[in-house]
Amino acid sequence: MPRIAISICATLMRSAHRSVGFLLTTCNRRAVMKNRIVSIGFVSCLFFCHATVMRAQVPATALTPEAPVLPMDIKFRHVPQYFEQSFTDDPRYARIEALVDEERCDIILLDKTTNREVLYSNLNRRVDALAADGVDAHATPVDFAASSTDDSRPLFLFHFYDQFGQNVTWQFVAGDMVPHASPGVIFYTHSGVTLLYAPRRAAAAAGTILTIAGREYRPESTRSHDALAAFYATDMTISAILPGTDLWNVESGPDDIVQAAKWTLSGSGGQRRILAVKQLSDTEAAIDQIDPNNPDVPQVVLNLVRANGAYGVSSLSLETHGNRLWIFFGPVLPLPARQIDKTTVTFTVAENEQATVASGELEVERTTYAEHLSWRFDTPNSARGSTFMTGVNLIPIPREQAKCVNEDCSNLR
Repeated sequence: MPRIAISICATLMRSAHRSVGFLLTTCNRRAVMKNRIVSIGFVSCLFFCHATVMRAQVPATALTPEAPVLPMDIKFRHVPQYFEQSFTDDPRYARIEALVDEERCDIILLDKTTNREVLYSNLNRRVDALAADGVDAHATPVDFAASSTDDSRPLFLFHFYDQFGQNVTWQFVAGDMVPHASPGVIFYTHSGVTLLYAPRRAAAAAGTILTIAGREYRPESTRSHDALAAFYATDMTISAILPGTDLWNVESGPDDIVQAAKWTLSGSGGQRRILAVKQLSDTEAAIDQIDPNNPDVPQVVLNLVRANGAYGVSSLSLETHGNRLWIFFGPVLPLPARQIDKTTVTFTVAENEQATVASGELEVERTTYAEHLSWRFDTPNSARGSTFMTGVNLIPIPREQAKCVNEDCSNLR
């Protein structure tokens, strides 16, 4: 019976591969990306339909169970209400954003003197989590009130003090809300890449005034996309790929990659991460990435493919409040290992029904237990040519360190 089940799965997989090959040669890139998003659940089902039977056929020593840690830091957050205003005349700041979510109100100021964002929040646990992640975050009372103007337009008022003691007041009057059949995608590239996915937006109306230390700033008009100079959005998501290199200590890991196997990692500032095998076959694996100390993180799943005796990332997904962000890699993205090599990988970013939000190329460089990526964006036009670096350094568990010394990892290629 196991042989019959394996034969059926093998036939289905060959059929799936032929179908995908046909699509790749007959469809354009956008159509292929949409097909990949819609069909990924079906393909996963094909590979995992007889996972128990197939795992029984795989030798326990077939793969060294190194921690499948991503060499990148990606954020993905749902924001019920979002506000933004850009301005040019202030000596320190260039943009202000407000993110409102039930009891939480975050203010983000872009400091043009350092080209860094500074976050202010009235929620201490969020500040602690962000500070541990290297974000310039400050806990401070942020007053927020919502009402309406005499002509029944939505009126919002924010008030707080920045880290320099400057009094900041922001009165925002929202214009007419416009739903977008194709949600607007807004890119910022001052630090890595940030993507704003806004299905419903309203331009700032007359009466919108930002006051910083007594200086008043009104929305600046632009020749095009006037609504983006200052706008209000609802049911929005914010995703960001942040530059920099993370350091993780692998505290524990499995002896073999089996169903429910997991790795426990610790990072700077008390960060914790758990990587758990969610699904497993002889050729693929799905890994849940869990950050137990940060309740704001989305659900993250790494979809791995095994080739040449090692696993690589074919795609990863992040999900929050019914919104999903995908990043696809081709060929697969290598993972940190006892390996020294260089390779080039292309990537495509998709979100919800937007099949191709961004695309580009990665230069991947691996050294022993370290991996660094050089990102280059080709699309969209607003991000074209943007480059930055991400990476990860791993401190392996003691038995791996001992094995590395005994085997002389410097000779590994």
